[in-house]
Amino acid sequence: MTEFLKLLAVYYMCDHAAALRPLSPEEVMGRQRTYEAVKVYFTGLDVPSDPTLAQIAARNQAAYAGFKSWEAENAGLVAEMKAEAAKAVSG
Repeated sequence: MTEFLKLLAVYYMCDHAAALRPLSPEEVMGRQRTYEAVKVYFTGLDVPSDPTLAQIAARNQAAYAGFKSWEAENAGLVAEMKAEAAKAVSG
């Protein structure tokens, strides 16, 4: 499994856990790091050292659009990964 798919497996587990119960502060921080890593995958690392709110919003929107496009192009794999994440989190 590629590093990106490993990252997405964690992403989907975080998502599923958050849908089931409140997350601990440590889990929230881990979730944020995971989501940030996904954003970097879709937008790159070229972030200004002191970005404006508009730049942050544009980066987040670009990352979300890229991610959703990737999910649509890989719908079968995404469904499998989400099912595995649900099974891992729910037991």
